[in-house]
Amino acid sequence: MSSLRAMKEINKVKNKHISIVKALPKDLVVEIVAKVASRSMADLCKVKLSCKEFLDASEDGHVYQHASMDNFALVPLSWFREEKETSFLSRCRESGNSEILYREGMVQYFSTLMVNLGLENLKKAALQGHDEAKYVYSMLLMANCEDEEGRKLGFDLFAELKNSMGVSVANCRKRVKCFIQSMWIRNRVVVSNQQSCLCCSSNTCHSIGTENMKKYSTWLANEVDSDGVLCKHCDELRLFCNVFCV
Repeated sequence: MSSLRAMKEINKVKNKHISIVKALPKDLVVEIVAKVASRSMADLCKVKLSCKEFLDASEDGHVYQHASMDNFALVPLSWFREEKETSFLSRCRESGNSEILYREGMVQYFSTLMVNLGLENLKKAALQGHDEAKYVYSMLLMANCEDEEGRKLGFDLFAELKNSMGVSVANCRKRVKCFIQSMWIRNRVVVSNQQSCLCCSSNTCHSIGTENMKKYSTWLANEVDSDGVLCKHCDELRLFCNVFCV
């Protein structure tokens, strides 16, 4: 008799749980599922099995846009993919998943010589707030961009990344290095300006002085402290370029 009563109580809780999900606005349900997807693909599968509302929400483009890529190889080989995996990654790409944009941008730029497309995908991921994409894109602009506006954007993006709460530039560089080491690098254009200074014509960025700075753009002067010592941008660029040195 007591076990029957317990089963009734369990059923009440289950029904109450389902009714709560049904009562939530659809946008909120999608946001919940997207948050789960951004943390763990295993948890996303469990959520999809829990109720029809979560299953329906999991097909929303917002969920694919934020889905975690941790379960997928950094540089997946197409002939080793299953059909379901290919379909999932395609939906993520179509939805503008920043991790997909970053990974494909890295391969396109550094390994397939599709430089323009790779740079565009890195830019998209960077502007969406992807930390590694922002790091790489800012470094590429500072290293290779010939116009002042492009270099300024690189400086601004790197400064934004450096000042972001909870973001470590060193960790970004380390993760980028791991990615680079997993690829067959064919494009070494990034190191073309490795020996040149971003701020002046001399071989060093330090103690360049106020008078020297007048020859260069006004925005760069903001990167120098009162003693005329350049910030860490150039040092970081050298560290980035060293990733490609063998």
